[in-house]
Amino acid sequence: MTEPEAGFETLEANAARWLAAVDVRRSRRSYDSRPVTTQDLDALDTLARAFRPWPAVRVEVLRDAPASVFLGIIGAYGGISGATSALAFVGPHEGGHEQVGYVGEALVLEATARGLNTCWVGGLFGSAPVTRLLNLSDAERVFAVSPVGYACTTPTRKERIIFGAGRPKHRRPLSMIAPGYEDWPAWAQRAAQAVRVAPSAMNREPWRLRLEHGALVISIDGVGTPRISRRLDCGIAMLHAELGARGEGTTGRWELLASPEVARFVPSDS
Repeated sequence: MTEPEAGFETLEANAARWLAAVDVRRSRRSYDSRPVTTQDLDALDTLARAFRPWPAVRVEVLRDAPASVFLGIIGAYGGISGATSALAFVGPHEGGHEQVGYVGEALVLEATARGLNTCWVGGLFGSAPVTRLLNLSDAERVFAVSPVGYACTTPTRKERIIFGAGRPKHRRPLSMIAPGYEDWPAWAQRAAQAVRVAPSAMNREPWRLRLEHGALVISIDGVGTPRISRRLDCGIAMLHAELGARGEGTTGRWELLASPEVARFVPSDS
């Protein structure tokens, strides 16, 4: 369960901006090599230090990210090129997947709100170069990274052909990810809408939502992908859901659950 006060003020202060960023965020892989401003990097670093709802999870801002950060065992994994800065999503060796997704997406949405572009890169990215840049304890590992910068104005040919950049992104209908949502209260419907546009590895959308005793439950659905955590994807969805609920004036708390369920959002008035 999240600590009631840990990061609460940070979330409260930024919820409206992050919710607005939910609908405009797009994953981009080709960048124009312009360095991110010191002001924006300072702001991201400040947020990373302040927003720690789970003490074992954090985001590190890599101001000068070498190209090796995005090179995995299969080469230029994710097709990332031209990015000069990055985010590294750090958590415990055991567990912590959903917490990493939740906290990491806050930094992604903050970057989006600042006019920057990002792209979650997990699974086969080269963790060794990132680990060498960070002061990790023996109990920590890097779950994923994201470039941070200014995407090329026009998607490159590679982005268009391989990743479908520039085309409307296919999303499963709400009736599939949240059966019966039409009868849910306004806050839960808004939460489901925000989850629907959340990023996930290979756009697999592994989350499923249900309303149970007045609380919104996120669970895992679908077949797993080696080395890429569906639970992390659902952690990203958790933040989107909470921002959507807040957009309708509903605050609450998260209770973490055992797989295949992920977490339960309990409104404050419940």
